[in-house]
Amino acid sequence: MPTYKLRGNPNSTLVGLTIVLFILTSCGSQRQFFYFNDLPIDSTKIHLPDIPWPVATIQRDDILEIKISGKNETTANDLNKKGGSFGGGGETVPQYLVNKDGEIDLYMIGKIKAEGLTVEELKDKLTKTVSKYLIDAVVNVRLINFRFTVLGEVKTPGSYSIPNEKISVLEALGYAGDITYYGARNTVKIYRDSAGSRDIGILDFNKKSILTSPYFYLKRNDVIVVDTNVKLKQTTDGYSRAALLASIFSSLVAFFVLIKK
Repeated sequence: MPTYKLRGNPNSTLVGLTIVLFILTSCGSQRQFFYFNDLPIDSTKIHLPDIPWPVATIQRDDILEIKISGKNETTANDLNKKGGSFGGGGETVPQYLVNKDGEIDLYMIGKIKAEGLTVEELKDKLTKTVSKYLIDAVVNVRLINFRFTVLGEVKTPGSYSIPNEKISVLEALGYAGDITYYGARNTVKIYRDSAGSRDIGILDFNKKSILTSPYFYLKRNDVIVVDTNVKLKQTTDGYSRAALLASIFSSLVAFFVLIKK
């Protein structure tokens, strides 16, 4: 029976075989690391259906910046400098905490129901109320505690606060440094608790359908969870261990060969 011998350094041969095996196995699954794999590649412009603009309503424990101005500067200054039920008042722009009853308390005006209103609706309501005290009253309202949390397989998990009221899930992942190599991109979960109603949305970042999902734009206090791709991690860990064992084995072989010489 003929015999065959491997030529060359046995150390490099074993390591080389391990590397080739890893590359061949991983090439087939590379598409899972890209976003929107089902988008056509032969078009430079793709039209997607419109998504309804997310309308944020004011909730309890929200923090609002309210700036009041008008022709009577003394009254306007009193409303601003002596107002603010959150942070002690006196800020350049007073901040108001929506209390457990869904109300804010304004100096000279009293308690105003804010819960359930949009920012624009509260602005209109306050403008009508303040007009009793100011000529040509102008009221600006801004929600300043839009916060979301990203957990799991991202580079920098944590809670993030932003100054605006609209952010997409893609932007949110950008804040967290994007999904890691081991992240399960096809089962990203969004936990949503809004006005006592709790929901979980599951997004597949391999498909363009998330671009029209009701979870594409976040709501306040949404929690994004990126699970670990356990199969990928186990496979990668297995190859790493195999490569380490092959390296140790080949080193031992080289050592014994050197001794024999």
